[in-house]
Amino acid sequence: MKILSIHEKSSIMKKMNKSPRVVGAAIALAAAIVVTGCSKSQNDTVQPAADTQQPAAAAPEVEGISAPIPQDQVGAQYAVSAEPVLVKNGEILKVVVKVTNTGKVAVNSKGKMPVNLAISLVDGAGAMVKQEFVRATLPPQGIPAGGSADVVAEVPAQAVAGNTLRFGLVQEAVAWYSDYKIQPLDYGPFNSCEDQGKQTLCGKDGKPLTAQ
Repeated sequence: MKILSIHEKSSIMKKMNKSPRVVGAAIALAAAIVVTGCSKSQNDTVQPAADTQQPAAAAPEVEGISAPIPQDQVGAQYAVSAEPVLVKNGEILKVVVKVTNTGKVAVNSKGKMPVNLAISLVDGAGAMVKQEFVRATLPPQGIPAGGSADVVAEVPAQAVAGNTLRFGLVQEAVAWYSDYKIQPLDYGPFNSCEDQGKQTLCGKDGKPLTAQ
């Protein structure tokens, strides 16, 4: 058996006494690194951006028309925006009319005396067949002075055959714009015809209308 000298025992004891300090220092350093890393990770986390988008403001309510519009303040021009089409299995003729308000005041289809787009029937010579045929309302916000809007008119296709459509504004319970010498728009004539063996409606060019 080897007998340790006093010097060797002293060296071993010093190492043993020193070892716990080293280990403790290493543990403390490791803990500090972990804490620092966690702190940095939490601070570096990208926070979701706050939703700054504001809801769209509702359009202001349009005030209806409750009094006659003076004759010197009305005006209109009309044009067909696209070729008429047949919808709802060919039962309805759909026409989109661009209405330009050349008057001095805005018009709309609300109130006690609204302005609507009137659709009448006239024959090939321009004689009135049925004045009170169909009404089409203007867009919800109406048409401002100097502005334009597309108005969708839907009429019974069968009743149109052999006739021309006449478009013009009317202020209900007051007057037709045509009474003020404002020219309406005549579009047609439309005639019954056959397309692939089926009865349909042909436009003013004699061709069958497109069905949607």
